[in-house]
Amino acid sequence: MRRRQTSKGQILILTLIVLLGLVLVFALLSMVTVRVRAAPIVREAFWLVNGERVSTARLGEKVEAHVVVKATEEYVGSIVVKIRKDIARGFDSDFHVATIPVNLRGGEEEEIELTFTPDEAGGGGGFLGFGALRGYFIEVEFRVTRTTWVMENSYPPRLRVVD
Repeated sequence: MRRRQTSKGQILILTLIVLLGLVLVFALLSMVTVRVRAAPIVREAFWLVNGERVSTARLGEKVEAHVVVKATEEYVGSIVVKIRKDIARGFDSDFHVATIPVNLRGGEEEEIELTFTPDEAGGGGGFLGFGALRGYFIEVEFRVTRTTWVMENSYPPRLRVVD
């Protein structure tokens, strides 16, 4: 009877060791196959109205948002470019969003252009300034690397819109 219990205990211990070994092997394999990718960098972001760089536009004018992206290594995937409304003391909101597929080799650059027409001028509305539009800004999301770049929180480079 005692011999049977000992052999059952040995089988249980052996099974646990084998399972632990398998878990370690899979953990090591997953660490080896995961490759950290470097996100492209936003080299420049700016606004154009009638072909000229601006920091202020008039309500109803067509504005071109330009983003120059440089790949530090190969980047194949989507880049989401957002024109967002900068809301004072409130939650910023998306105004115009575009998803652009890219295929860049390390060192290559791509200029992305979005055209939009602002629908609201800054400085008005809101109780004690809450919810008032300050202006517009650019946000860039690199889907593959799950990283985001946001335009500096000052005017300029953010876009003011006047009546």
